[in-house]
Amino acid sequence: MSKRPTTPRPQYNPSAPRVSKREQLRNQRRRNSLTWNVIVLGTLAVFLLAVAGYVISIQRPGVIAGEQVIADEGAAVYPDGQALTYKHYPPSSGQRYAEAGPWGFAEAPVPEGNFVTNLHRGGVVFLYQCTDPCEALENQFKDLLAGATPETTYNTVKILVTRASPEHPLPSQIVALAWNHELDLTSFDKPLLLRWYKRFVNQGPGNAP
Repeated sequence: MSKRPTTPRPQYNPSAPRVSKREQLRNQRRRNSLTWNVIVLGTLAVFLLAVAGYVISIQRPGVIAGEQVIADEGAAVYPDGQALTYKHYPPSSGQRYAEAGPWGFAEAPVPEGNFVTNLHRGGVVFLYQCTDPCEALENQFKDLLAGATPETTYNTVKILVTRASPEHPLPSQIVALAWNHELDLTSFDKPLLLRWYKRFVNQGPGNAP
């Protein structure tokens, strides 16, 4: 009858450090605490980065090169269709109608009395002029509108793009307007126009949707 093999017992080593159950629990707690610290600090770092990104995203740009400050001409409201006059063309303040033009791309020129109300409500207006056909430029504006971020107060893209009236030619191909401010552009510049929008949105004296 063969003998069952026995597992040799570990030899006693008097120089090996003894670890009590209490010490083992203490070490386990340290490891658990370290793990939770890493998780908490990582979560906090992600949160702070998100907050910083949000703050940066809502900050208004500073003064833009070429930006003009136009003298305020008031904001008197007149009946629709009444002839209006301005000291400065294109107007960025002054006589206006009660109704604003619809935000977005206008298929027909928006009267000055209406787009001044868009400015009064805290929007921006992009005027353009070109010889027909204007399809390429107009498509660029439509692409800009599609990618613009709605402002947070009314969740609206408060941009009106309209062809300028032929009665008052623009000083350049494109003119960006905000209340009492103007920027003349010789060509389409999407980043600059979006920067203009971010700088002036909701800055009109009668902020409204």
